[in-house]
Amino acid sequence: MLGTVALGQLAATLRAGRGLAAKRDIAAVAARLGVSAASAVPVGDDCAAIPDGDGFLLLAIEGFMNEFVAGDPWFAGWCGVMVNVSDVAAMGGRAIAS
Repeated sequence: MLGTVALGQLAATLRAGRGLAAKRDIAAVAARLGVSAASAVPVGDDCAAIPDGDGFLLLAIEGFMNEFVAGDPWFAGWCGVMVNVSDVAAMGGRAIAS
């Protein structure tokens, strides 16, 4: 069990990490574009919702750290497909290409 100090250190480490820094970049772009969670399709970092007739096409893309791809390119590719198909499904869509 983590103590209060250890939990605070873990939270500080996560806040300073590259993963959350990338999320802040997404928030800055969304703000600049004038889109928000109150939009017709909520803003997230998993899929872009592109208007298509009466619905939307969902475009998913995943970014990976260079070290991960260089260390195991096959697994990185497998993860990219799995994560993107999962993200589309989480938004109520179905994969039509990968």
